[in-house]
Amino acid sequence: MKFYKTKFNTIQKICFSAFLIALTIILQKVLAINYIPIVPFLRISFGGPALIIFSSYFLGPIYGLFIGASSDLLGYLIFDPKNNGFFPTITCIYALLGLASFFVFNLFKKVNNKKILYIIFITILVISLIGVTLFLCLNNQIKLFSSTYKIDTLIRILLPSLLLILSILLAIFIYIFDKKNTSDKQYFNAYQIAISNTFIEIVVMTLFGSLMKAIAFGFETFIAIILCQMMVGFINIFINTVLITILHKLTYKYTINLN
Repeated sequence: MKFYKTKFNTIQKICFSAFLIALTIILQKVLAINYIPIVPFLRISFGGPALIIFSSYFLGPIYGLFIGASSDLLGYLIFDPKNNGFFPTITCIYALLGLASFFVFNLFKKVNNKKILYIIFITILVISLIGVTLFLCLNNQIKLFSSTYKIDTLIRILLPSLLLILSILLAIFIYIFDKKNTSDKQYFNAYQIAISNTFIEIVVMTLFGSLMKAIAFGFETFIAIILCQMMVGFINIFINTVLITILHKLTYKYTINLN
């Protein structure tokens, strides 16, 4: 069995880890949507989780765990101590994200059939989209972001539509990117990266993450948390897959495959 290993030495890994931690904090705290009043458990980061996932398979699971946990902890100490409480369970989410991503990527590396990976990927997105749509349509007693009936109804229609558009764009990106890079002997192809990110989002961020956030904010909020996390998941899968696919292509020359 082959596995992925960077050519960086220990000093280079430590320096690169520090850079990734700093960049992740910026993406998680500065260039992100944090602590929305109506849903304080929701965070929309435009690339933070992608860097944590990338650090895990590029540098190794221990570095990934350290970068995930450190970026969340330092981000809190720098930006939040006076305004928000510290929840160790939230830090656990990003620590597990950094730890587990290495093993998930190497697990799906074993599946070389692109057609099977693509079908699984599309199927998961379709089932998730149907689930979110049905939940929004069948739970009218739950208000979303407005108490006005017309606006609330419009949001219930627009959200699934936007998530569908994101899914279609991602499917097109994966297909085109792989077609244009078939000659590159990269360790992971675009399909493997997409399915790995999807699995990570479902297991770590949605299931484990919702549980950890429910512990922090109260289990009476669990349904709202998991619903919001599922919707944010479409955004995360899109951003993570695009960024990691590009980062993998840019950094592949710094890696080796060992038997």
